Amino acid sequence: MRALLKRFHPGHFSLRHMGVDAVLVFTSLYLSLWLRLGEIRLEHHLLTLNRLALGFVTIRLVTYLAFGVYQCMWRYVSTHDAIRLMAAALASLPLNISLSYLFSDFGFMPRSFFLIDMVVCTALVMSVRLLRRRLFEMQTQNHARAVSLGKVVIYGAGQNGRLLAQRLLNDPNRELDVVGFVDDDPHKRDKTIQGLPVLGNFTELESVLQRVGCTELVVAITVPPPDRMREIVILARRIHVRVQRITHFDAGQILSRGQAIYRQIELKDLLNRPSSEVDLPSVKNLMSGKTVLVTGAGGSIGSELARQISRFAPAKLLLLDHSEFNLYEIDSELRPTTQNFANVVPLLMDIKDASTLTHVFEKYQPQIVFHAAAYKHVHLVEANIAAAVLNNVQGTWNLLQLCEKFAVERFVMVSTDKAVNPVGAMGATKRVCEVLTTLTGFSTRRPYSSVRFGNVLGSSGSLIPLLRKQIEDGGPVTLTHPDMTRYFMLIPEAVSLVLMSATLSEPGDINVLKMGEPIGILSLAKSLIALMGKGEKEIDIAFTGVRPGEKMYEELYLTGQELTTRHPDILTVPQRSVSRETVGEVERLVRLAELGAPELGAILGALANKRLGTSLPERVFEV
Repeated sequence: MRALLKRFHPGHFSLRHMGVDAVLVFTSLYLSLWLRLGEIRLEHHLLTLNRLALGFVTIRLVTYLAFGVYQCMWRYVSTHDAIRLMAAALASLPLNISLSYLFSDFGFMPRSFFLIDMVVCTALVMSVRLLRRRLFEMQTQNHARAVSLGKVVIYGAGQNGRLLAQRLLNDPNRELDVVGFVDDDPHKRDKTIQGLPVLGNFTELESVLQRVGCTELVVAITVPPPDRMREIVILARRIHVRVQRITHFDAGQILSRGQAIYRQIELKDLLNRPSSEVDLPSVKNLMSGKTVLVTGAGGSIGSELARQISRFAPAKLLLLDHSEFNLYEIDSELRPTTQNFANVVPLLMDIKDASTLTHVFEKYQPQIVFHAAAYKHVHLVEANIAAAVLNNVQGTWNLLQLCEKFAVERFVMVSTDKAVNPVGAMGATKRVCEVLTTLTGFSTRRPYSSVRFGNVLGSSGSLIPLLRKQIEDGGPVTLTHPDMTRYFMLIPEAVSLVLMSATLSEPGDINVLKMGEPIGILSLAKSLIALMGKGEKEIDIAFTGVRPGEKMYEELYLTGQELTTRHPDILTVPQRSVSRETVGEVERLVRLAELGAPELGAILGALANKRLGTSLPERVFEV
């Protein structure tokens, strides 16, 4: 009711607009009577209309106010406003008829007159508004042409493309001429949308862009296929056209200066995977009010784990890392005041230090542990196997033993696709950690589990930052092999799925995140070169050969018979028994690492390639 009354406040409508409508409503009354009766019979009812006209106009204008007709800016009038006008006219119809019968002494009006008047009046009122909009569009288009710095083509002539074109054409601040559309639907070819032509399809994209002198291409497809996006980016860069993507916007939203309705293409747009949805209430129920420990909290995965966990209101969040600078960064981000350690606790320590780790468990009694600490760089681990065994294997075993001793409710270890049939020491150590986690989960009957996934975009020391630096330095970009492929995932998405997996894991599970389709490293490098504004002729690509410990094609599954879970992007490896003898073998492995024994590589290879309940031919890793 309050909203309705506000519409009648003088500050919420324009008297000028109402005056124009009053003239149009008067005009409609007499025009409708003439249409209904013609000139010969017009005089018979003209006197009656003269007496009732003021009442009819008042009723029509009041219903316009009640229906919020004057909330609309005429320059942005749309079909929504036309429907509102028609609804107001319909509402006024019985009121006008009632007024006619109430003052029947003045005479009667033909009943069809009221229907004709409703249609004519709506047409007149809407026509004036459309004329105002068209004048505004012509003004903005003329202004844009005067300051135009280039020409834009919209890829995709669907609903998004139409709305984008409408927004651009109505933007007085735009500095680009909108030339037309490119769309792959053959039925749209040679048609016009928003007054702009559909110029061709993807196969003609290069010739279309060159023919119209395009300087900017905006992809107006909600979820464009990544393969197509990579092709568009590379093609457009070759002819010096900038590629952008639409952002989400509302159709009725008015542009303000500097407001972005499209953005630059990012590397995540080129991934062969759709985004995943996570059941946030179940994750919140798991974390809320609990003491949660994150190891490796300063790393790429660990820091994102900490960020997302902090949103679910844990009672205490323990951030553990042995890198002072990395720990400082995530601690400064999550702990609002330097003096308050009640909710976020930074722990500068090494998981290999069992005694200090024990003190942490005794003092803070963590209920949930996310273990992301690990040496992960393949070539460094390959050159330092002993250090990797001590950090990855011994550190994980220290954590698992304390989790068992202090009855930690849930343990999740972040694993890697390199743990599947490992050919290098890094994958081998993570495979051993998976086995230890499964063994502890079985023995405690608590949901201790591992989560396995591939590469994440932008993690520290990973491929993408290295390629970016090489491109910035002018090349060459160094790749190992032109046919090598990798799985990729965004860090926030991977972490949200890790948290989700914690809610559905059973004791000893090894969960596997679906990574979409693998991407060729060469294709990814070319796309990145284009995204960074370079041409393929400007940046050389050199192939260095596959390094020790690397695979040509990564694997995510051990058997191919993984089971589905209640989340479509999380699978679980079928559980099998693990012998307690594994503990003795791990302890022997750690002792050999402490001694730097030459047979360490062989022992690691043999242990890593034991499946749960089965075994594979041994692989030997050189120390």
